[in-house]
Amino acid sequence: MNTVSNSGRDAAYERYVLLVEDDDLVRSLLASFLENAGFKVTTATNAQDAKRAIAAVDPDAVVLDIDLGRGPSGLDIADLLASRRRDIAVVFLTNLSDPRFANREMESAHPNAAYLNKTMLKDPSVLIQALEAVLNERDLSAFRHDKSTDRPFANLSKTQVQVLKLISEGRTNAQIAELRGRSLAATESSVTRTLKALGLDTESDINVRVAAARAFLINRD
Repeated sequence: MNTVSNSGRDAAYERYVLLVEDDDLVRSLLASFLENAGFKVTTATNAQDAKRAIAAVDPDAVVLDIDLGRGPSGLDIADLLASRRRDIAVVFLTNLSDPRFANREMESAHPNAAYLNKTMLKDPSVLIQALEAVLNERDLSAFRHDKSTDRPFANLSKTQVQVLKLISEGRTNAQIAELRGRSLAATESSVTRTLKALGLDTESDINVRVAAARAFLINRD
């Protein structure tokens, strides 16, 4: 006899999830957790494997890490799904506290995805709740850690995040100006505003650029 879940869903109809995670231990633990929650799980370690699995399995949802090592990222997979497979629900599960650190905005990567930060995920059941929300196209506001006001650098604008990232790479103001296609004077102003937004004293004797780079590297994930 078929059983019906509390949500009204007939449990006889299985739902398939593709888990894309490059860390072996994390992938194994997450796969077991999702299977125990009633999902049929297929795993992939990189974008190439993920594309093959999507074609073979035709999943209902994909749980994506962003940093997949060398090669395309989880954001690249999301781009593909957003353009070709909008029927596949997406949950980002990543250490990256803000996609702006990868020079992206969630709305451009996948407008209807949940975004969960692994370090902010105190209760693993939130992953299941996020999956149910994207699968049923419910409100995702509770599952958008990238919009949390207490995330690192929440007060920084997209421009300031870009400037901070370039500072962390050791770029000079002149190099930042060239890379961003802005004048040196405008870039110097942006750098000063960024440092002040971080609470760093630009008149201090300490090397504020080193302090800014350290803050970025510590807090980006």
